Amino acid sequence: MIRTLRKLMRNRDANVLMISAIGAASMVGAAGIGVDTVQWYLWNRQLQQAVDSGALAGALSMHQGANVTTTATGEIDRNFVDGFTVERIVTPPQQGDYAGDTAAVEVVATTSRKLPFSSLFLESAPTIRVRSVAATVAGAEHCVIALAENGTGIYVHGTADVNLGCGAAANSKVASAVDLTGSSILNADPISAVGGIEYGDRNIPSDTTLLPYGLPVVDPLASRTLAPPSSPAGCTYNNYTVQPSQNTTIYPGRYCNGLSLKGTVTMSPGVYIIDRGAFDVSSQANVIGEGVTIVLTGTTSANVAEIKINGGAELDLRAPTKLEDPDWYNILFFQDPMGSGVENIINGGSDLNFEGIVYFPNGNVRFNGNAGQHANCLLMVAQRVNFSGTSSLDNDCSSDYDDVSTRSRIIRVVE
Repeated sequence: MIRTLRKLMRNRDANVLMISAIGAASMVGAAGIGVDTVQWYLWNRQLQQAVDSGALAGALSMHQGANVTTTATGEIDRNFVDGFTVERIVTPPQQGDYAGDTAAVEVVATTSRKLPFSSLFLESAPTIRVRSVAATVAGAEHCVIALAENGTGIYVHGTADVNLGCGAAANSKVASAVDLTGSSILNADPISAVGGIEYGDRNIPSDTTLLPYGLPVVDPLASRTLAPPSSPAGCTYNNYTVQPSQNTTIYPGRYCNGLSLKGTVTMSPGVYIIDRGAFDVSSQANVIGEGVTIVLTGTTSANVAEIKINGGAELDLRAPTKLEDPDWYNILFFQDPMGSGVENIINGGSDLNFEGIVYFPNGNVRFNGNAGQHANCLLMVAQRVNFSGTSSLDNDCSSDYDDVSTRSRIIRVVE
């Protein structure tokens, strides 16, 4: 036996077969580990996508008053088919750049499952752990904001050609919160809505950013709690009219039962209270004013004053600065919120150059025909805005308007 063993040790036959057998086993083992590693990475990616969705859903539900944990967990379960464990769903996040941010939601989840080949070498399967943080962040600027929470907020129809140097936003929750029909064009970026945006390819430029089903744009003036002045209490003027042949200067005060401008008018700086009736500018009228605020009010919700600007009128008006009027700075038009649904009409052919904020928290604005409106600094906040003519607005305002935030709020994954 000893001689046989020595002979076998000196024998070099079949070395290639032995080496091949050892190599084949190593190759199969490497392939098996590779397959399992690919599966682990796939689960990691799938779980990360599911947790991202859960964090986004949780952040949105927080704004809607729903249960953050239930919503986020349900969204993870909907997007990840295998078993998982939620380590934590918290707001504010416990770590990272957004730790302590009450507008952010942190989601951490894990998954672990044995695979056939790697389980031959590992006592326990590796744990895949992923984390995501979704937060509410500031979006783009908007210079037309429709505050209505139902119905169509922004309606552009017919042959309207509306050019905005900023965004347009509607807070309505319906599918047609922004409704663009016919051959109309709305050149605005972005177009945002809490509900849906209905449009055709010809209604918007091809590079327009559309943001449907998002968060509402906060009323940028709500914190100022504006209200019609109580002084003067009595009527300074009653049924005041400037005739077509007149060239005159008018002064601040309470204009009861309307202010009708038909001639050439210079408005002195100050606050003009239109108490019932209308701020009525007739065709061929020419109205200019610097440091002017026009307040539309009434004695009941049924008789709040409105705006009527007719075709052919020319207006060049600027709101006061903070230095000129610390109470009404930046406000060009203000309509008493008790006048719900009041229709303010600007008819075709009028030539408007406005600088300031048009604020109708419960009123509507309608632009009929070719209004010819142009403004380098105009912010319009109303319940609903209707365009059927040519208008050009922008919000390239001075630093006086820096405290007026018109940015949308966007929920996105930040970590």
